[in-house]
Amino acid sequence: MIKDYLKLFLLILVITAQAPLDLVIDTNERDVEIQPGISGTKIVLFGAIPSGKRDIIIEVVGPPKNQAMQEKRRYFGFWLGRGKSYYKNVPSYYNLLSSKPLDEITTQEGLNKLGLGIERLPLGKADIKYSTTKQFKFDQRLRSEMFKNGLFIEKEENIILRSGPGKVGLFKTEFSLPPNSLQGKYFVRYFLFQNGDAISYAEGIIDLKQAGFARLIWIFANKFALLYGIIAIILSGLLGWVVSLIFSRYKLT
Repeated sequence: MIKDYLKLFLLILVITAQAPLDLVIDTNERDVEIQPGISGTKIVLFGAIPSGKRDIIIEVVGPPKNQAMQEKRRYFGFWLGRGKSYYKNVPSYYNLLSSKPLDEITTQEGLNKLGLGIERLPLGKADIKYSTTKQFKFDQRLRSEMFKNGLFIEKEENIILRSGPGKVGLFKTEFSLPPNSLQGKYFVRYFLFQNGDAISYAEGIIDLKQAGFARLIWIFANKFALLYGIIAIILSGLLGWVVSLIFSRYKLT
C-alpha cells in the first residue's frame, strides 16, 4: 500500500512541474494475493486528474467463465426446468464505480457508447437447448442472478475526489472482491468526464492470485487436472484407511 502511494506521489511531483495533467494512474500490472481463509480481498484504486469540475467512472471486469442458465416453467402446479442456455466467456465479476450518480455525470447515450453498466455488459451468444425462449430473456435472468449474488455491482458515489497540489486533483476508491473470486486478470477501465463527455481514458490490470502453497496447489490442479483428481482419490482412500486402522487398533466406537 505504501509503495502504491509513493508511486502516486512521485507522479504528482513530475506532473505539477509540467502542463495540466490528463488522467494518471499506475499502469503497471498489479499482483494481488488471496490469503487462505479470508472473507474477501480488498482492492484500492487511486490516481490523479486535473482539478476542477470533473468526474470519474471506473469499470472492473473479472476473468471470463462458462455459465449455464436453466429455464423454469410451471407445469400442472410444479416448477420444472428443461430448457437451458449455455454461455461462454461471461465475466465472473463486474463492478461499476462512480464519483456521482451516473445520470449526473453523463447521459444514457454516453453510457451506451462506452458500454458502461450491467445492462450494457456483453454476454456473448448463448447456446440455447430445449427452449423457444429468446436469448434476451436468459440474459435478463443471468444479469439478475449475478447481481443478487454480489458478482455484478454498480456503486454510485463510491469514488472520493480531493484537491491536490497546484492544478492536480486526486481520486480514490476501494471495494472488496467476493470470497472465492475467480483467479486471473481483472481489467480496469478509467473514464474522466467533463460536462457530460468522456475527455480521457486509461486502463490497468489486477492479477488475482492465491498466496504461497495454496497457489501451487491451484496451478497443479488446473494444469494437471486428471493427475490431481487421481491423487486426491488416493489420498482420500488412504486417509479413510488410516482412520479405520486407528479406530480398530484402539477399539474406538
